[in-house]
This record gives sequence, C-alpha cells and structure tokens, in this order.
Amino acid sequence: MPTYREMELIQRRIEDGDTSMADADLVEKFISWIPSYNCESAAAGYFSFLSSVAKYKPTLIEPLLKKAIEPVYYLGYENSEEILNWVAYFSKLQNTMYVPSELGKVWLREELPNYNEFIAKCLIEYMTE
Repeated sequence: MPTYREMELIQRRIEDGDTSMADADLVEKFISWIPSYNCESAAAGYFSFLSSVAKYKPTLIEPLLKKAIEPVYYLGYENSEEILNWVAYFSKLQNTMYVPSELGKVWLREELPNYNEFIAKCLIEYMTE
C-alpha cells in the first residue's frame, strides 16, 4: 500500500512531465492507496490527486474517478449531482491535509461535471454491489 509521501512524489513527477510510470501501475497504486480511514479525508485525498494528474493523464480519469467517488458514496451521497456538489465544496477548502493545486481546482470545477454520466454509472454499480 503506497504512502501519502509516495503518492505525492508520483503526483509531482507527473506534473513535471515524467511519463516513466506505466498507466496500469499508476492506477494500481491509486486504487490500493488509502489516504485516510475517514471517508471525507479519503475522498479529499483521491480527488486532490486525480485533479492534479487529470490534465496530464486524461486516459486515466475514469478509473481514478471511479475510486475517488467511492468514499463520497459511503458518506451518503447517492447521485451524481450530490457528488459534484461535494467536490465543488471540497475544491474551496483551504485548511485540510489534501488541497488540490490551483490547476486541480479549475479541473474539478470546470471539467469534472463533464463526467456526470460516468459518475451516475459508477454509483449504480456501487448500489448494486
């Protein structure tokens, strides 16, 4: 299981243009990472990482997003609009362990809503598990 520090280094390398990590390895590390045992903090960690790498690894958005919405679902948010509202709220927070980069905040507010249907599909999967 990767540590916070390891995920932070991966994130920085991606933002700096390092493409040496295979996409499958990145997804595996992200999915096995536990940013927190608290659902809200875990979701913040996942969305912070996702929002920072989305611009550089757009093909990984959906597999990372599926994992990122899981703790938000466990918080009781059961539709894509509620998830997007939670993420909009999160993107404005300042004093938390996981704060998205400025570019990440823009991505969360402007690009993530384009994944509304994908989020809805993931939520259906979570509800039927």
